[in-house]
Amino acid sequence: MNSSETVFLVDDDPAVVKAISRLLRAGGYTVAAFASAQEFMNRYDPAAVGCLVLDLSMPGITGLELQRWLAARKSSLPVLFLTGSDEILHENDSMKLDIAAEILIKPIIGAVFLAGVEKALARNRRLPAVPAK
Repeated sequence: MNSSETVFLVDDDPAVVKAISRLLRAGGYTVAAFASAQEFMNRYDPAAVGCLVLDLSMPGITGLELQRWLAARKSSLPVLFLTGSDEILHENDSMKLDIAAEILIKPIIGAVFLAGVEKALARNRRLPAVPAK
């Protein structure tokens, strides 16, 4: 883990945000949590280094819509999707956009989740930096 990397967490469920934030911090990661996709979008920094842990089903802007927004901005942030059901697994939109690292079904298993985060961060390290605008 690189100290300049951040795990950006976007989920509308405060209990999930609290639990995942604790898990990530215990794993030595820096966490920036957001209660909605809009909140993340308002504070988005294209030069940010890390990965995005994103709930698929949120009111307002969904996780998939946020991923599309990021792709339109040529973001290199790898995305780990979280979902409460496996219904979304038949949709390949996230994989077509080529920035989704994994789709994990809640409740998550700590070790599997942390391995997914590390995989996403490792992928981000291999990508060229996006210049700030």
